[in-house]
Amino acid sequence: MSIYKQSEIRGAAAGELTPELYRAWGCALGQRVAPMAKFLVGGDGRPSTPGFLAALRDGLCDAGADVVDLGLLPTPMIRYAQHRLRAAACAVVTASHHPADLNGLWWSIGNAPPTPAEVKSLKKTAGAKPRAANRKRSAPRTLDVSFDYVASLQETWVDAMGAQCHVVLDPMHGSLVARARRYLHAIFPQCLFTAIHDAPEAGFGGRTPDCSQPHLLDELCDAVYRERAHLGVAFDGDGDCVAIVDDQGMPLSTEETAWLLLQSFGHRLRGERVVCDVRLSDRVRETAQALGAEPIAAAGDPAAVAAAMQQTQALFGAEAGGHYFFRVWEGGNDGLFTACWLIAYLAQAASPLSALRRECPAAYITPDLSVPVALRRQGAVLEEIRGAWAKFLQDSLDGLRIDTPGGWALVRTSASEPAMTFRFESVDWHGLNDLVHRFCESLTGFGDELRSRYQAAMGTAGQRET
Repeated sequence: MSIYKQSEIRGAAAGELTPELYRAWGCALGQRVAPMAKFLVGGDGRPSTPGFLAALRDGLCDAGADVVDLGLLPTPMIRYAQHRLRAAACAVVTASHHPADLNGLWWSIGNAPPTPAEVKSLKKTAGAKPRAANRKRSAPRTLDVSFDYVASLQETWVDAMGAQCHVVLDPMHGSLVARARRYLHAIFPQCLFTAIHDAPEAGFGGRTPDCSQPHLLDELCDAVYRERAHLGVAFDGDGDCVAIVDDQGMPLSTEETAWLLLQSFGHRLRGERVVCDVRLSDRVRETAQALGAEPIAAAGDPAAVAAAMQQTQALFGAEAGGHYFFRVWEGGNDGLFTACWLIAYLAQAASPLSALRRECPAAYITPDLSVPVALRRQGAVLEEIRGAWAKFLQDSLDGLRIDTPGGWALVRTSASEPAMTFRFESVDWHGLNDLVHRFCESLTGFGDELRSRYQAAMGTAGQRET
């Protein structure tokens, strides 16, 4: 599998990634900005990050950039600093929600997330061992942006500082360890914040810091229920993704969280645009329309949603992995900002979160179902599916989406991994089972494998009679 993904670089820290690569990437990125343009760098708390960050910084200095090292921070804080300091670019050494033995690189030049073309270009340039011609080597500086970042959140939520509720936090031993609880208490001084998995652990305590996986929220759910808290919030490894648990200790799905956030805008949504990941349930799009907003579809990737937010100046955006975007936050996504938004909304709501979620329309939808398919076969499989379902409406914004009277199927290929992903939604469990069954029957070679993945993911819902 290639380390060069759709909108980032990611691979095994031992073996696939090296300091030499980071130095080359730094030199290549540094030459994409003007000489002595401000270029911010930082990284998450993985064991491999300090060494890779030092090499990245060295390459940027070779390219003559004005390098400001922010240290080990959550990715949203580094992006915040880019806006605040009006820096030309930033780069983050992180593998986000992936296991500790992986690492990677994410960057933003001119406030734009990496595009597939930029990733490909960086691969080519780094492979050629670029040299910074006619540029004087710079010396890096360091800066602490934490006080300014918290002050900005305090200013944003000054009218809600009287909120009173009990919130259990789970930083998952990631970048918000020892930060989330302290920062949120500074913003909402009358709230009670308790935390689990809040100590630095180089290997994330043997867990994967992926809050989008419901089974990894079990301890947070237990803590919320046991402590009779009003809300639980989990953050992923680099702090840009959140998962929510209600006051009864039940995790909200991404669709339920997106629905809740849409409701929180109220009349402010009327006439606005909302960006929706194509992988999300149609219920999210329908909710946005019912509230007077225009839903805009985006490919299923945080970078694609971010790009759509900037292009359309949308008020809000939601991604299926738990990244939520706000125009008021420069169109970006930030797990701590999302937590603040929900705390302020729930503090003035007349009902507990569990009661609010019961108003959310049910979504009969699968997660992404990944099936191994060789890279060389993926194009042919996609064309086979396109032909088998030719009589139905098809859309190619992100892979292939097929809309039927009873639901939809989304098929996505990978440019870097030998696997394809499938996602389905219908109007009820029976319709979902029927749609998946018919889809599997139309596949040559791995329909049984897809059916098995569906049943494993959905449990008894995926085993009911069709």
